[in-house]
Amino acid sequence: MAIGDIQLTSAALSDHHGQQANIVMGDEAVSRESPEELTNTALPRERVEQFLFECRHQPAWRREADRAADYYDGNQLTAETVERLKDRGQPPLITNLIKPTIDTVLGMEEKTRSDWRVRPEDDDIANDDTAEALSLKLKHAETESRADRACSDAYASQLKAGLGFVEVSRETDPLKYPYRVKAIHRREIFWDWRAELYDLSDARYQIRRRWLDLDSAIAMMPQYASLFRQTTGGWAGFDPMMEQDTGLVQSWEIERDTRLEATDWRDTEHNRVCLYEIWYRKWVRGYVMTAVQGGLTIEVDFDNPRHCKAIASGMVQVRMATFQKIRLAWYCGPHFLYDVSSPHKHGNFPYVPFFGYREDLTQVPYGLIRAMISPQDEINARKSKMLWSLNSKRVITDSDAVKDHSKTALEVARPDAYIILEAGRKPSSQFRVEPGGDLAVQQFQVMQESKQEIAESSGIHKAMQGQNSSASSGLAINSLVEQGLNTLGEINDNYRFARRMVGEMLFSMLQEDLSGRPTRVTIGKGQSQKVIVLNLPAQDPQTGQMTITNDVSKVRARVVLDDIPSTPTFRMQQLQMLTEITKSLPPQAQSLIIDFVVEATDMPGSQKMADRLRKGLNLPDDSPESQQQQQQAAQQQQALQQQQIALDMQERQAKIDQMRAATQKTIAEIQATGQPNDSQAIQAIRAEAANHINVMQGEMETLRRQLVQKDIEAGNRQAEIASKAQIEVARHSTEIQKQRIASSTAIEVAAIAHPVVDLGAIMQAVQALTAKVDGMAPPVQANGIK
Repeated sequence: MAIGDIQLTSAALSDHHGQQANIVMGDEAVSRESPEELTNTALPRERVEQFLFECRHQPAWRREADRAADYYDGNQLTAETVERLKDRGQPPLITNLIKPTIDTVLGMEEKTRSDWRVRPEDDDIANDDTAEALSLKLKHAETESRADRACSDAYASQLKAGLGFVEVSRETDPLKYPYRVKAIHRREIFWDWRAELYDLSDARYQIRRRWLDLDSAIAMMPQYASLFRQTTGGWAGFDPMMEQDTGLVQSWEIERDTRLEATDWRDTEHNRVCLYEIWYRKWVRGYVMTAVQGGLTIEVDFDNPRHCKAIASGMVQVRMATFQKIRLAWYCGPHFLYDVSSPHKHGNFPYVPFFGYREDLTQVPYGLIRAMISPQDEINARKSKMLWSLNSKRVITDSDAVKDHSKTALEVARPDAYIILEAGRKPSSQFRVEPGGDLAVQQFQVMQESKQEIAESSGIHKAMQGQNSSASSGLAINSLVEQGLNTLGEINDNYRFARRMVGEMLFSMLQEDLSGRPTRVTIGKGQSQKVIVLNLPAQDPQTGQMTITNDVSKVRARVVLDDIPSTPTFRMQQLQMLTEITKSLPPQAQSLIIDFVVEATDMPGSQKMADRLRKGLNLPDDSPESQQQQQQAAQQQQALQQQQIALDMQERQAKIDQMRAATQKTIAEIQATGQPNDSQAIQAIRAEAANHINVMQGEMETLRRQLVQKDIEAGNRQAEIASKAQIEVARHSTEIQKQRIASSTAIEVAAIAHPVVDLGAIMQAVQALTAKVDGMAPPVQANGIK
C-alpha cells in the first residue's frame, strides 16, 4: 500500500499484538493506539492557513496564462507599448494570427467529438442490454447537464492558457436538472502543487475561492448571516464587551489573530465575501471488509444491516486498515463554517483538471499560445514599422531654404504638398524630399517568416485551416493535416483522459440515483426497438426468494469514449461512404442493403421508411419481434398445409367410396337384365373401378406421407422452440442465481466505521433484516419467465 511516495507492506500497516517472524521493530516503543493524526476529524484552521500559504507562494504561472488568453482575444499590446508607438508616430497595428489557429483546433474537437459508453467490468452482473441502457441514460444526462459544452470550454482554456476545470456535482436548486456540469475559470481553483498526476488523484487538497455578494452568501448559509454581515462591514460598531453572542466574540478574536490578509477574503467597499471550498484527502484508521468472491474492498458501516449480514454470514473478511477519505470543509477566511465527508462516492475531487502541457521542472501548465507569442509580437511590430516607413518621407534642407520649418514639415507629410522656398536663400542651399520605405521589402520578408513560425511552432499548418499552402497535391495536403494531428497528440490525449474522468463522475452520481427503483429504458428504433427494465424485481426459481434483475447498484462499469464520433458531419461522411458502396454493388445486391442506407440518414421518419422497404421488398428482419412473428406465421402456414392435406385425403376417400358404390350399383343392374355377356361386362367394370381406386389410393398414400412429414417437421419445430425456451430459462435462472449471490455479497459504502464490533448487535440486525426480506411482496413475472 502506498502512503505518499513510500511503499509499506501489510506487516507495517496492520496491528500486531504479538511477535511474528521476519519482523524487526524499531528502538522506540510501539504504540497500540491509533495516532491522533489518523482520526476522522475536521480540518483545523492552522492547516487551512498552511494550504493558503502554499497557494500564495506557487510559481507565478497565472499571469502568463492570462497573457496567453489576452493574445487570443486580440489584446496583444500593453498600454506602455501603445504610448511608445504614438510618440514615434507609428500606428498600433495588430494582426491576430493566433485566434484562427486556435479556432481551427477547437473546430476539430467539435467535429470529432465522441459519446460516452458504459462498459461493464463483470459480464456476469451486467449484460449488453444493461450496458446499452445505462449508456443511453448517461447520454441523456450529458445532454441535459450540457456536459459536452463544459468540456469544450475547458478544452479551449486548455489550448490557450494550458489549464481548464470542469465541475461535476449535484445541483442545489431543486427547480433545475439534478446534475451540474460546468466549466470553472482557473482563477477560482487552487491545488496542491506537489501533485504529479494529471487527474490530481495524488493531491492533498483542492480549493475553490468563490466571491459572493452578501445576500448570496446569506442565502447559501443562512445560519452564518450575522458573521457575514459583521465581516463585510468590517466589524463597525461591534463591542466585544457588550455583545452577548459568544460566537461572534470568538470570531472577532480569531479575525484579529489570523495571518491571512483581509483583502483576500472580504471586500468592505462592494459588500462581498470570499468563501473557501476546500476538498482535501485525509488518512484515517478504520475497519474495511473484503468480499470473498470478487475481492471488492470497502469501508465497514456497522450501522448498515447489509454489512452486518455479510459479516455474520462469512461472505466478507473484516480487518483494520489505513486508507484515505475525501472530506469537504468550508471556511470564510479564517472563520470555520463546517466540515463533512464527501457526498460523492467516486472518490475524486469534483473539479476535473484539463491540463495542456506541464513544465518538467516546475510543473507549470501552459498551452499552444506560449510558443506563438514571440512570432505574433514580431508580426505586429514589423507591420506597424513597415506601414510607418511607407508613409514617411525624408527631408534634406538648409536652414535658409524655407521660412518656417515646422509648417514645411507638416506640409511635406501631405500627399498634395505645396511648399514655397525662401527667395533670399543662398545659391548653394538645397531642399530635397525623399520618399521612405526603402526597407519595407525587407520588413515584409521578415514578417512573412514570422507568420510561418506561428504555424511551425503550433503545428497547425495552412492546409488544416483551409488556406492555400505550399502543398500542390492532395497527398501532400493530407500529409500536412496528419502531421498537425500528430503534433496535437499529447494535448488531445490529456483532453480525452479528462473528459473520460468527467463521464465517470457523472455516471457515478447517475448510478447512485438509479439504484433501488425500477426504470424503463427504450433503446433502438423501428423494428429493432426494445425496452430494458433496470432494477426489475423478480423471483428466484430455485430458492423462491426475491431478487433484482439488471440491478444497477451492483454493476461494476467503466465509462469509455466511443470509437466513432457522434457529430452530424461524421455521420454525413459515413452516409456518403455507404452510398458510394451501394452504388458500386450490382442492382440485385443494392436492394438487400437499401434499408440500412435509409436508416443511416437523419431524415424524419427514416425508421418507418426502412420498415416499409423491408416489408415491400420482403427483406429479412433480425429483430426479436420480427423473428417471433415469422415463427408464428410459419406455424400457422404449416397448420394450414396440414389441414389442406387432411381435406384432400378426405375428399379422395369420399370419391373412392362413391366409386365403389357406383360400381356395385352398375353390377346389380347388369345382373338384373340377365344378358348372356354379363360376366365379362362385370369383370370389365370391376377392373376399371379397381384401377381408379388404386390411383386414388396412391394419391392418398402420397398425401399421408406428406402429412406425416409435416407432423415430423412440426414436432421438430416444437422441440426446437422448447429447447430454446429451456436454454433461456436456464440462462435466466443462472443470471438470477448469480445476481442473488452478488446481492448477498455486494455492499454499500458507508460514511463512518465504528472501532468496536458488537457481535450481538450484528446478529440482531441480521435477524431483523432476514425477517424483513421474508415479508416482502409476492413475486412478479420478469421477462415472461416465472
